[in-house]
Amino acid sequence: MPFEQLLLALIPLFGWGTGDIFGVYASRKIGSYLTTFYQFLFGILLSTIVLPFVWQDMSNVRLPFLLLNILVGTLYVLANFFVNEGFKQASAPVVGIIIQSFPAIVLILSTLIFNDPINKSQILWIIMIFLGVILCSVNLSELNKSKYKFDVGIRYALAATSIFSIYFTFFRIFSNQYGWFLPNYISFLTLPLALYLARKIIKEKSQLSVPRNLKVLLATFVSAILIRSGDIALNLGVSQGLASVVSPLAGAAPVLFIGTSAVVFKDKISKQQICGIIIALVGILGISFFV
Repeated sequence: MPFEQLLLALIPLFGWGTGDIFGVYASRKIGSYLTTFYQFLFGILLSTIVLPFVWQDMSNVRLPFLLLNILVGTLYVLANFFVNEGFKQASAPVVGIIIQSFPAIVLILSTLIFNDPINKSQILWIIMIFLGVILCSVNLSELNKSKYKFDVGIRYALAATSIFSIYFTFFRIFSNQYGWFLPNYISFLTLPLALYLARKIIKEKSQLSVPRNLKVLLATFVSAILIRSGDIALNLGVSQGLASVVSPLAGAAPVLFIGTSAVVFKDKISKQQICGIIIALVGILGISFFV
């Protein structure tokens, strides 16, 4: 494999696999509101460096696509607030594996909406992912309780997963119209709208400010670099016809995140959730490597 192709595959693996580690740390120090704001602020600044190289794609932007991009982009940014709130309130490995299950839902939605083919192997991996997510989300020993409720952090993770599934299902519409870069960039620019919605939904009372602890601010910056570089590398690789090279390794990023977060944060995980994480990881790797 040429070095350039290997690099495009490794950047999402390590960027996505470690980027959220810094996000978890920041969320538990300054909250999801400030963490997500700085992650996307830095993400916008970093992504703007790429903008001059794809400026020609701006001529392909049309108002109907732009409005839809703004709508789903706002939801996408809002979902990242949910992710960080989930990391703040629940076990990082459990939240991480739930969020990384969204490709399975994208496969189903793409089949229903765009008539994409789906084979028996993919159905098997999807079932495993859903089973793993259920084991991570639902305490089976408490199901018989009449007032059973999902853990708050789990609810945020499930909401984020649903939004990510919708966003990445429709992402192809925008990328086919104006390239691999602008859809995400336009979505990032909806940060002010997502900030407003996040305050209403999460009921965050803190105001935007510069964290006194500069290590936390640095953590959000590193998180932005790692995650956004993963986005750019994957989308660039796919646009160059290298999906079969970059996508499998990018799909293995949850393994790196789960293992690292379990060691770093030592969050409490039940035996049932450990079983769910393993089953879901097998399903995610199956979709990435064996289809």
